[in-house]
Amino acid sequence: MYHLTEEQRHRICFEFQSCQNISKIAKKFKLSRKTVHRWIHRHQTVGNVKNRKRSGRKPSLDTKTAKMAMSMLLSNMYTSGQEVAKELFRQSLTSGKNPVAGSTVIRHAKAMARAESVPIHAVRRQPQKQLSQGNMAQRLEFCLANKSRNWTNVMFTDRKRFMFLYPGQQIKNVAWVVKGEPRLALKASNALCINLYAGITKFGVTRPHIVAGTSKLATQFSNQRGVTAKNITSAEYKQVLSNTLLPDGDRLFRGQGITNWIFQQDNDPSHKRSASLALSEWNNKHMGSSITLLPKWPPNSPDLSPIENVWGYVQSKAQAKGCKSFEEFSDSVKHILKNLPKAMLNNLYSSMKARLDECIKKVGGKTKY
Repeated sequence: MYHLTEEQRHRICFEFQSCQNISKIAKKFKLSRKTVHRWIHRHQTVGNVKNRKRSGRKPSLDTKTAKMAMSMLLSNMYTSGQEVAKELFRQSLTSGKNPVAGSTVIRHAKAMARAESVPIHAVRRQPQKQLSQGNMAQRLEFCLANKSRNWTNVMFTDRKRFMFLYPGQQIKNVAWVVKGEPRLALKASNALCINLYAGITKFGVTRPHIVAGTSKLATQFSNQRGVTAKNITSAEYKQVLSNTLLPDGDRLFRGQGITNWIFQQDNDPSHKRSASLALSEWNNKHMGSSITLLPKWPPNSPDLSPIENVWGYVQSKAQAKGCKSFEEFSDSVKHILKNLPKAMLNNLYSSMKARLDECIKKVGGKTKY
């Protein structure tokens, strides 16, 4: 609908004088080759890039008002085109006795956004969590400090709840339905779950360690009030480290001739003391190896840890099996985790440099991972 501004048209013609390549210019300005060719041809034949006089109805919104409408929609102060239309009418920026239609405002705003190479669209899902400036600073500091690290001798660990959401139904990533009809599945209202810890290395995965919070599991650990714990405690986490994560990690690394390796965990305050004690005890008992803790893991950083991609893969694969019972689902999760493709682990570890580089480029902001 909207033409490019005269400044943008002149920039296209100037670029063409330098490179003589329409495809290259179209790619740079995110325009079609047809649009680029039109303005270059106009400049070469007429000598200017001004709009030709046209007959027909005057646009409902002029260029300046369309830009304002686009800015208003992006400001998140207005939830609909109709609200923007009313505000433009209140400011006497549109003609007529009544506000223009909301759909008209949206059409003009989207066309203006396309002309400026910043396409906009409405998003209806929940917004992503915004990081604080302090959190971004921590992420940036971590990435700068570790951008040259060799991640081959690092084990990433985490806890994950796998939910048994669709008993007896195969839920795959893609489903075909008749257009206009929804994708339906019976979902458990009180889903059972398996709560576990595991660690990944480039060379394999540890055994899963089932912990409190798992359905139908009677735990031996108590919370600070002396009541049977419904979730992981510091004492149980220390057991997870001593019985599973550290010995399994050492076995995986020793199989590759690595005796000094690094243990990564999230920044849960209750984990720090347990990990320090467990690692100290391990190193004292095993003089031939040394395990150190990866320092200063930043909060709110699942995008920097490749184990998060593993969790998504395992949950998806388990749901696609259509397990009929919780026990079958639990066994399936363990089996999938045990048999992770080696290529997947290689790719995840190879992605670490790109993860950190993107976070640095975004000054500690969220990455695509």
